[in-house]
This record gives sequence, C-alpha cells and structure tokens, in this order.
Amino acid sequence: MNSKKHKERQSNRDTTLNLIPVVAILGKLIQFFILPDKYFYDSNRMQSMLNGDGAMSYWGGYETTVDIFRKINVFHFTNIRQWSIFLGIIFTIAFIAIVSKVKEMSMMESIFTLMAVGLMNIYVFNIAKEPVQMTFFICIMIIISLPFNNSLVKLIGCALVYYWESKTFREYYIMMAGMSLFLYFVFFVLKKIKKIKIIHIVIAIIFCYVAMFAMVYASQYIDIDSYNDVMIVRDKYANDYANTTIDNIWPVNENFGLFIANYIICSIRMMIPIELAIKSPVYAPFFVFQIFVLIYWIRTLRNLKNLDNRVLLALTCFTAYLFGSFVFEPDFGSWVRHETAAFPVFYYMAYEDIGV
Repeated sequence: MNSKKHKERQSNRDTTLNLIPVVAILGKLIQFFILPDKYFYDSNRMQSMLNGDGAMSYWGGYETTVDIFRKINVFHFTNIRQWSIFLGIIFTIAFIAIVSKVKEMSMMESIFTLMAVGLMNIYVFNIAKEPVQMTFFICIMIIISLPFNNSLVKLIGCALVYYWESKTFREYYIMMAGMSLFLYFVFFVLKKIKKIKIIHIVIAIIFCYVAMFAMVYASQYIDIDSYNDVMIVRDKYANDYANTTIDNIWPVNENFGLFIANYIICSIRMMIPIELAIKSPVYAPFFVFQIFVLIYWIRTLRNLKNLDNRVLLALTCFTAYLFGSFVFEPDFGSWVRHETAAFPVFYYMAYEDIGV
C-alpha cells in the first residue's frame, strides 16, 4: 500500500473518531424525539421496577438486570432519559477507546463504525439488558487483548465469561461457552490447511450447525427443562408486539427435525435480512448494518490462514455467539440490538488494521 493510500486511511480514521461524539448525540436525539413509545416498553418497565412505583407490571425476567442497575444507581436516576444520557456518555467513551486502537480505516470501515455508534446510542445505551451484555463482551475483549500468547488459556477465559453470564444473566449463554471450545478446535485445524478454499469455509459453517444441533440434542439428557425451552422458544415467546418477529416456518411441536429445519432457515434470515429491506425504508439501517457484519464475518473466515491469535479468538467467540443467538432471538430489532452489543469482540474482525 502506497503512502498516499496510508494517509487517506489515517485521515478516515481521524475523521471517524472526531465524528463519533456527534453521531452519538444525534442517536440520542433520535431516541428522545423520534422513536415511538413502544421502543421503550422494556426500559419503562425496568425503570418502574427500579422505582418501585408499580406503574407497570413486575416481570421476573428483568429482575437480574434491575438489580444490577439498582446497585450502580449512585446518582439516584428516576427516569430512562437520565439513564440513557449517563450510559451513552460512559459507553461512547469506551467505544472511542476501543476504536482508537485502529490506526487506519477504509471508507467502508468508517461508515460501519459510525453506524455502530449511532445504533448503540439509539437502541443499546439505555436502562436495558444490552449494556450488561456489552459489559460481558468487553470482558472477553480484555482477555483476548492480554499481553501473552497462550491462546488456550485465553480461550478458557473467554468460555468462562460466557459460563459466568449463563449463571448470572442469561442461562442460554452456556451454549456459547461450549461452542467456543469446539469452534476454536475447528478453526485451529482449518488454519493448518495449506490453502483455505471456499469449500473449507462451507465445511466450517456446516460444522458450526452440527455442533449446535449436537449440543441441543444432548441437553435433553442433562437439563430437560432447557431442552424443552429451546424446542418451544420461537413458537411460544416470539414477540407479538414487534413488527419484525422472526417466526418459525413450521411449528416445532417438540419435533427435533423441525427444530433443525427452522433453525437453519431462521439463521439465514437473520444473517441476510432481505425481508427487512423490503418491509420498510425505516429498517434500512438494520439491513445495512447486518450486511456489514455478514461481509466482515465471511472475510475473516476466508482469511483464516492469516489470522493472528487475537482475531482467531474473536472469530471463535463471535461465531459461538451467533449460533447460540440463532436459537433465541425473537425479532429483528432484538437481534440487531444484541448483535451490536457484541461490538467489543466483533471489532477485531471489522478492521483490516487489527489483524485480518
């Protein structure tokens, strides 16, 4: 790469960092003055539980998140706008610190970065589950970036973070812990191949599916309640209030074969959300962001041979997260919010300067 190209990429990076606070503020303005109330249903319920005013019904599914916010509420916030501004400032600063490690950016990487910070400030940096989820991903990022080269120790550390999250926040993250250990072995073996071809990438993705199906099938002999939850999750818990519900094509009715068929179809729909693009122009940012994620994920898989240990671990942890999420995400809004919260891990794959 010639010096002129380097200067252009450095300029893109500097401009992007300067624009991040501006985009963050615009995101908050969109959240406060444009988004309809339905986008804040979960946040309003959590705030009501936090205030103890009984304005909205209590729900045990939010109890852990509310307890976390109660413990950190040193400023005695009483409404979601206060939380939104506070979390927006804290996490945007963290976002800048993460992205500032990138020395150069292409124009597309700059656009992706600004889209990410905008979406986060609209949908993620609120009193909600996403900031807690993002904190776990920051823990994984810290482990990946530790200054020693023992990848196995780091892998175990990352898997333990997923396990910790399954015990304290979301039970199904135990799947991510198991998938991380398995996928690292798969990617490590593929990395030894003399030349990575498209067929190897296809085989790797097939292995991801097989591993997830094996894990789900085995769970019926370990934790039958969790297995039953997986079988009915989309049929029973799909968000009827969302405009972008990810419904099963066929009711599973506890049929493992139908679960497999629905899982494959829903995972493709989630990674290539064409239905969002044709549903309404309002969903264009979700569609574009998801296509960025798909492109960077595939690019990382294709460059498997050349990945350094950090990016290989990030690929492992993010792919484990993807295949676990394909089981449970009820609608495209939740999917994009939760996927955006995984940015601290995904960012290793998004920037050529980091190692891809």
